[in-house]
Amino acid sequence: MFRNLFKTKDYQPSSDRFKSLIHTLSMMSDQELEKVEKLLGVVFDQEQQEKVVKQPEPQSIPIREESLDDRIETAKATLKTEELEKRIEQFKQSKKES
Repeated sequence: MFRNLFKTKDYQPSSDRFKSLIHTLSMMSDQELEKVEKLLGVVFDQEQQEKVVKQPEPQSIPIREESLDDRIETAKATLKTEELEKRIEQFKQSKKES
């Protein structure tokens, strides 16, 4: 956009182009300057967002949800543990009585 705005037939050194830019901006109304500011914000925000996107994201460890089969196995193991504890208690009591 700015290239077309300040394009001239003759080659101008960069300082002359900068002066031309300053002159053009100084002639703009407040509304036009706000539009230019928003445009520049959009352009530079996109560049910053692209830089952020290019940065590698830390790898997150996926959390595995417990399936129904896993829950059943856990319940069976718990029941077996409880049954084993009961039998151990019964064995200890029978030893004390003997």
